[in-house]
Formats: sequence, C-alpha cells, structure tokens
Amino acid sequence: MPHQDEDIHPEAAVAPGYLANHAARVFNRLVDNALRPHGLSMALIGPVLLLSWKGPMLQRDIVRSSAIKQPAMVALLDKLDAMELIFRTPSESDRRAAMVELTEKGSEAALIGRDVLIATNRKGLEGFSEDEANSMITLFQRLIANFEK
Repeated sequence: MPHQDEDIHPEAAVAPGYLANHAARVFNRLVDNALRPHGLSMALIGPVLLLSWKGPMLQRDIVRSSAIKQPAMVALLDKLDAMELIFRTPSESDRRAAMVELTEKGSEAALIGRDVLIATNRKGLEGFSEDEANSMITLFQRLIANFEK
C-alpha cells in the first residue's frame, strides 16, 4: 500500500490528477529555491529556456508557446529586459511586433536553469530503476494525452 498522508483526503491521495499537480507544486518550489540565489525563478526561466532552445522569436510567438497569458508574459519579458537577460528590437517585417533575443547574460541564465531543472528531475527519480523512470515518463505522457482529449 502506498504511503498515506493524513492531511490529504483519501480519494485525492490516489487520484492521478491530484498527484501530478502536487508533484508539480513540489517540483516548482524546489526549482524556485535553487534558482533564487541566482536572482531567477521558475517563471522567469521559462521564456529564457525557450529562447535558448528556439533562438530569437517574436514576442507574440513566445506567448503562443507558453501557458502564460499575454499581459503576464509582457510583464515577465519586461522584468527579463530590466535584468538584461533579453533585449527586444522592432521586427523588420512588422514594426508593431518585437523580436526577443537572449543576451550573453541570458544565455548564462539558461544554462543555470537547465542545470537546476535536470538536477531537480534527477532528485525526483532517486531510487527509481531506469525502467521505472521510463515507465513513469510514458505513463505521464498518456495521462496528459487523456486529459487533453
């Protein structure tokens, strides 16, 4: 029988949606704690990692690629700009649109964020065999696909 936390309703304790959400909250808290000494947070690192992966992007495409709504993303990008992690330039094809690019400092932040995310995921998989870890990934992918149907 799995460990039962007395603070969690028994039906929630075995509900995949609750467990996935709870795991995400704990994961986010650990990542935020590890990023804080670098002046970063889980929210800030998202657009930085996206730009590190995809390269310069239009601001509207960053919003489309994110679960964060436009006003909140604009505020995040303003903060990243003030931190000198990104810079924005008017798009050559549409002067109303802004092209967003990482600075050198932003590229360094992306490396820090990547390392923290990898280390935190590794911590979550401590004690799991490779087969168990791969099974968990497959099961989470199926769970997400079922919820998205």
